[in-house]
Amino acid sequence: MAQSGFVTYDDDYYHKIERLEIKSGFLGNTFHDDVKPFERKDIIQFLDSLKFSDTSLSVVDLANLDYLKADSWAYASDTAVGKNRKPLWKHFFGHKADFYSIKNEDFNIHVNPIFQFGGGSNSGDIEKEGQFINTRGISVHGTINKKLGFYTFFTENQASTPYYIKDYQRQTGGFPYSGFTKIIKDDSVKLGRDYMQAMGYFVFKPSKNIKLRFGHSTNFIGSGIRSMILSDFSAPYLNLMINVKMGRLEYQSLLASMNNTQVDVGVANLEPIPSKYMAFHHLNVNVTKKLNIGLFETVMFGDRAFDLNYLNPIIFYRFVEGLIGSKDNAIVGADFKLILAKSVSLYGQFVLDEFNSAESKKEGWYGEKHAGQLGLKYIDFLGLKQFDLQAEFNYARPYTYSHYSTYSNTVNYNVPFAHPLGANFKEFLLLARYQPTPKLFIKATWMKAMKGLDIGDENWGGNILRSYREDRPDDYGNFIGQGVEQNLSLLRFEAAYMLGHNFFLDVAYQNRTESYKVLDDKNTSLFDFGIRWNLGNRKPLL
Repeated sequence: MAQSGFVTYDDDYYHKIERLEIKSGFLGNTFHDDVKPFERKDIIQFLDSLKFSDTSLSVVDLANLDYLKADSWAYASDTAVGKNRKPLWKHFFGHKADFYSIKNEDFNIHVNPIFQFGGGSNSGDIEKEGQFINTRGISVHGTINKKLGFYTFFTENQASTPYYIKDYQRQTGGFPYSGFTKIIKDDSVKLGRDYMQAMGYFVFKPSKNIKLRFGHSTNFIGSGIRSMILSDFSAPYLNLMINVKMGRLEYQSLLASMNNTQVDVGVANLEPIPSKYMAFHHLNVNVTKKLNIGLFETVMFGDRAFDLNYLNPIIFYRFVEGLIGSKDNAIVGADFKLILAKSVSLYGQFVLDEFNSAESKKEGWYGEKHAGQLGLKYIDFLGLKQFDLQAEFNYARPYTYSHYSTYSNTVNYNVPFAHPLGANFKEFLLLARYQPTPKLFIKATWMKAMKGLDIGDENWGGNILRSYREDRPDDYGNFIGQGVEQNLSLLRFEAAYMLGHNFFLDVAYQNRTESYKVLDDKNTSLFDFGIRWNLGNRKPLL
């Protein structure tokens, strides 16, 4: 059974795939795009299926299709896909996507350098120091005997970030997308960061319909800019993924070991960070060719050895909790995607963290913990070719995702692994993309959010690292935005030009404002530019 690795989730990359799916008018049958990342082989099969459909593709769409195929050329039936006519010194860049590659009957391997160098300036009333990013690394992926897939990714990074990300570091002790970081040259004022990022896993397919993946990675559930269920915002974590596909149905079981850095260890860097665990099930089905519905359940637990009861990939966790007398943090919910036409899709998620029918009848009960998302994607907006619009609304009630134990909140390495804002917020996002040529990408992002912050020692439900049992002012009368109301407004313009395959020149401008009723406002403008190779351009929306 042929095997392949996965394409690490990157919003800009995956938009190309989802755009083609929407233009086809039907949900893809090789993958369910609410469950990311995708396997390379599945991407190729989806792209090949477009040949036999009546999908109308523009010149730019066809160029994107060729780009995606070239990126996973080893799994294409056409051996000429992505091939360079004149490799460098006969051994390098034999294919556009790879610095070095080998493919034969026994194995295929793809080796690529990674780098990102960039800098910029700040202006505003908070700080005027510039920011920079300096990333170097390598990625390797491939297969052995067409049965075992593998992937490894490693980068060494130094970065100085805008003030609001530094504030995030100070408040949570966490850093977006990463685990352990250290301050550059012990400068606790500037808070420049030195850190490594690493992922690696094996993929094995024991049968036609079952796929296993084991190693360190992240996952993303949903079709949105955000995920209210599981996102890639936290550090990679050790996990075992079991994926089962049977026709229109896909079932995924995820067992993960994360890090509880909220617990003090006796001697820093000498004692291991305590582990916490996640068990997650997601079942989704293409009800029709246009509608996908998913159900999920998850449980966070720890402060003891891994509970073997949770190894059962099918049983309902609430039943297991009752069986073992545990009060671990169980969460359930649903998600959907609907393709309305060959230009429009709707998507959404609902997360239920706690429910009590009697208490929910009382206004503002603190245990009424739920979150949700509703979004729309409009391809070729109002007939404008290659202009795509995405609108999204997200919310989370106070105390959602939190728990009374640091081992059972939805946090990994002090960072939420669902929505970056945690809880007690409402958010509206508008994202516009324009690709006038195959190599030029223009993007504008507008974010408007309202969040309730804590007052002194009072816990108003926005910081999911805190126990919902401690310092809670009221059991009833709770509402989104309670505490110190913070209003966030962010506008970002980005342009990227692809000089070569996965080699980009970037430029961006951003304005961000924080306003409060009782505190001074904060405003900053950023301008930055840079180059990157074989790496997505991730910038936290905070």
